[in-house]
Amino acid sequence: MRHPSMTVAWNETDPAVHGAGCVSRQVPRMRAYWRSLPVIPGRGGDWVDVLDLGDGRLALCIGDAAGHGERAALFARSLRQAMRRHLFAGLKPGLVISRTVDDVAAAGDVGEMFATAFLAVAETRSGRVDYVNAGHPPILHMPAPPVGGDGGEPRVLGPTGPILSDLFAGTEIWSSRSLTMAVGDLLLLYTDGINEARDEHGDQFGTRPLTTSRAGTDSPAGLLRRLFAQVAEHTHGAVEDDRTMAILARQV
Repeated sequence: MRHPSMTVAWNETDPAVHGAGCVSRQVPRMRAYWRSLPVIPGRGGDWVDVLDLGDGRLALCIGDAAGHGERAALFARSLRQAMRRHLFAGLKPGLVISRTVDDVAAAGDVGEMFATAFLAVAETRSGRVDYVNAGHPPILHMPAPPVGGDGGEPRVLGPTGPILSDLFAGTEIWSSRSLTMAVGDLLLLYTDGINEARDEHGDQFGTRPLTTSRAGTDSPAGLLRRLFAQVAEHTHGAVEDDRTMAILARQV
C-alpha cells in the first residue's frame, strides 16, 4: 500500500488542541473538520485522528481517555499509535479496536485507565462508512437538508461494543456496522465533555441541541463554531472536562 500523504491529523502543535479554531483535512469527496478544547492545554485525554489510508479510504477516529493531565494524554497517545498501525495494515474497524486493546494491554501498567472511541472508515467514492462505537456517546448521522428546508431526523449510532480497557484484551467483541452517506450528509461526533457540560444549576447541555443543530445553512466549520459557542454559553465559560467535536462531510 502506498504511503499516505496525510497520516497525522492532530498533534501537540495543532491549534485544535488549544481550542484556537477549527481544523480540517480532506480527500476527494470527503472532508473532516474538528475542534478541541482541553482542560489542560496540550495534556488532554480527548483525541481526533484523520487518516488518508489510500485507495479512496478515509479514517476518522474520536476518542476520550479517562481523566485529565499527563497520564490521560499518554494513554490516549498509545491508543492512537496502535490504531494507526492496524488501520494502515488494512484491518477492519472491529479488529482495529481489538488489536489496539491487545497492544496497549501487552505494554503493561494500564492500571484502571480506559477510554471510549468511535472509529469510522469511509469509502470516498461510494459513501459507505464502516464504523465501531466502543462505549462512546452516540454519534449522529445527519441527512442532507432538501433545498430550502431543514434536515431530516438524524440517525443515532450507538455503541457496538464496550469501552477500551485491558479487561477485554484477547477478545474480539467489538462489531462493525455500516451506513451509506449521501452527498451533503454529515456525521457529527463529540466527546462527553460536550453533552455532559453543566451550567451553574448542574443541568447538562444534553444532546437535543446536537440533534437539532442541522437547521440553518451553517458550513461544517460554522456548525462546530456555533455548537462550541452554545456549550460555552451554557457553562458561562467554565471548562471542567475536555471538549471535542468532529464532523465528517460527504461532498460532491
